[in-house]
Amino acid sequence: MEKTDKEETKTPAEEQETGITDEEKKAKEEEEENEYLKPNWDESVYRFDDMGLKEEVLRGIYGYGFSKPSPIQQKGILPVIQGHDTIA
Repeated sequence: MEKTDKEETKTPAEEQETGITDEEKKAKEEEEENEYLKPNWDESVYRFDDMGLKEEVLRGIYGYGFSKPSPIQQKGILPVIQGHDTIA
């Protein structure tokens, strides 16, 4: 019966040969995954007027009684307008 990757365990001698323990390998993989999830956008826009929105959109926003963007809107609207992929 063949072992799967999850079932494989190394002996201390094998770990010494490679120089990397399973825990170190797992920590490195998690670090690489976390690097992938880090934000790449730091800019915030604190007024709808400064977002470059069309006049019709601004009139609609203010017409519904909104006066300033929420925190997610401050960070999320401009990158979407500029064509960046966004997860919010």
